[in-house]
Amino acid sequence: MTATRVPAESQLNAPASIRFIVQDAHNRGATAVYLQVGRTPFYRISGKLLPQEHFAALAVEQFRHYLQEVLSPQQLKQYLTHRKLDTDVRIHGFMQGRINCGPTAHGTEAMSLNGIVLDGPSEEIQRQGTVYGMVKDALQKEASDIHLQVGEAPRFRIQGKMSIQESYGKITTRQFDEFLAEVLSPIQQEQFQIRQELDTAILYEGLVRCRVNCAQSIMGGSMVLRLISLQVPTLEKLCLPTILGYLAEERQGLIIVTGAVNSGKSTSLAAMLRHVNDLYPRKIVTIEDPIEYVHTSNQALFTQREVGLHTQEFRDALRAALRQDPDIILIGEMRDRETVDTAIRASLTGHLVLGTLHTKGAVNAFKRLLNFYTPEEQETVCFQIVEALKAVISQALVPTVEGGRTAALEIMVNTDTIRDYLLKGCFDEINQLMEEGVDNSQTLNQSLFDLHENGIINTTDALAMSLAPDDLGYMLKNYVRRSSRSGLMTTDYMNRPPS
Repeated sequence: MTATRVPAESQLNAPASIRFIVQDAHNRGATAVYLQVGRTPFYRISGKLLPQEHFAALAVEQFRHYLQEVLSPQQLKQYLTHRKLDTDVRIHGFMQGRINCGPTAHGTEAMSLNGIVLDGPSEEIQRQGTVYGMVKDALQKEASDIHLQVGEAPRFRIQGKMSIQESYGKITTRQFDEFLAEVLSPIQQEQFQIRQELDTAILYEGLVRCRVNCAQSIMGGSMVLRLISLQVPTLEKLCLPTILGYLAEERQGLIIVTGAVNSGKSTSLAAMLRHVNDLYPRKIVTIEDPIEYVHTSNQALFTQREVGLHTQEFRDALRAALRQDPDIILIGEMRDRETVDTAIRASLTGHLVLGTLHTKGAVNAFKRLLNFYTPEEQETVCFQIVEALKAVISQALVPTVEGGRTAALEIMVNTDTIRDYLLKGCFDEINQLMEEGVDNSQTLNQSLFDLHENGIINTTDALAMSLAPDDLGYMLKNYVRRSSRSGLMTTDYMNRPPS
């Protein structure tokens, strides 16, 4: 992201909290801070008292607010009574030092802070007052997301369900501003103030990586953090079909992973890339918004780029990737026609391209690609997509009987017969071909059927996740891995030779 210049008046606002001034002074190597009503803050740096003109002059109300932050209730009462105070002070979990406050010769209020030492946040502060503390708490509770919003208590998404964390209390506007300061860099804070929304990612070393979205709403600020493991999962750990590894080994073509939001598409793609990284000496370029899983080059060489940080646009980064000698290109999301055009061209010229779409069902992903084009263009483009397409994987996360979630996958491998049906628009026939399991294709119902038969998911959740629940109901009732349209009952199917 490029830094955006903030208007001068917004740059010169006095900080909402004295913590910003103390932290700024610490970052600049100051040994003392001097604050006086009507003047900008002064720092003592290398023995010299220097004005800090990047801050506005302090108003009386702001100065008194700073006093309330620094002084205990007893100290504040003593100051208001005697109009002078010289004592040790501490903001628990943030800093400690010595304060001297009282009126100047001209009668204006002033204070000096000396011997400032910044604290590391205490365990209690981490647990109750910082994003970091909530991230640790969410990890222990095996949450996938943290939702923070002004006027509401934090919520964790645990196994797909929102859970209110009442122990934290409702988030105030001031607390939310502190969360922003904790998570975002100064430049990102400026951008958020102007654009009212921001996507980024943060790393808690040795703990977890978080994808972060900040936005403004009618209630105030909101922040959502997606927790992403620092360990890139394997296909085996995720219990994903081995065909995903074989597809990732292909030398060229287009592989689409599709599904609803939060259906685990990025995790499956990361596992596929790890499979390649563990086995093959290839060059892999990823273009993401933002980067989620961070890959360490092993057999493969990784170049990971984040939109807004390492490049400004998906389409620009994708065009540049073609000049970086890649074997595999991962596109975080195929979001516009130009990106789709470039992805198709890359997959037809010797590259394996992996991308995501937000659709339900493998056939619907193909239709979505066509819909990027006008009706007049679709006939021509259809040939290019069919030629480029290697496979479509449609994914859904289903609650398990043990309280977790597992992936159910519809897999459409683009065989010669399916290619012919795609060109003709015979989509119902494609589902029947997928049921036959040629080249490891399968329908979502078949995946749900397998999970149900293995005791991993229950009937209610299986039917709720199905795109054709009547067909799945028939399969479960008759103990057959085919829909009623196949004309095969259980004994026929079980005795049928493999396809």
